[in-house]
Amino acid sequence: MTYYVKPDSDNQFPDKDTAPVLEPADGLRAVNIPTTSIQYFTRYWWMYAFKGDDSQEVTAPGNLPNLDIDYLQGLIDQQGKQIEQQAKNIESLKTENKSLKSANELTQQGLMEAVDYLSSQLTSASTTTDTGSAATSSAAPASSAASES
Repeated sequence: MTYYVKPDSDNQFPDKDTAPVLEPADGLRAVNIPTTSIQYFTRYWWMYAFKGDDSQEVTAPGNLPNLDIDYLQGLIDQQGKQIEQQAKNIESLKTENKSLKSANELTQQGLMEAVDYLSSQLTSASTTTDTGSAATSSAAPASSAASES
């Protein structure tokens, strides 16, 4: 987060008599403060030294947490949340995969039953057709013989 502070006469520290503000103005210098360090900075802004003449970064005094460590801790916390979310996603995908496998097994079982049923129907139909064609073929010579006489 960016705060604007009035530098002291040596341009090394923020002026103790002028509190930091969130809007830029003439005579104020921008400083970037990690979100995790805002509470410390807003309480003790005059104790933070500028890293350089034109730098927007400040260093914490020895009795306050180092801003770089706070920034890194913030990144670690953010990555931890991302890892937790990914672990939840993985568990969800595992559950969905199990459901898909079960559905696939049921589908395969249903298909096998359908194939068995259709096979039995085809067998019955072909047996009926074979008997019918035999009857027809034995009747055909009789009719031919009758027509020849």
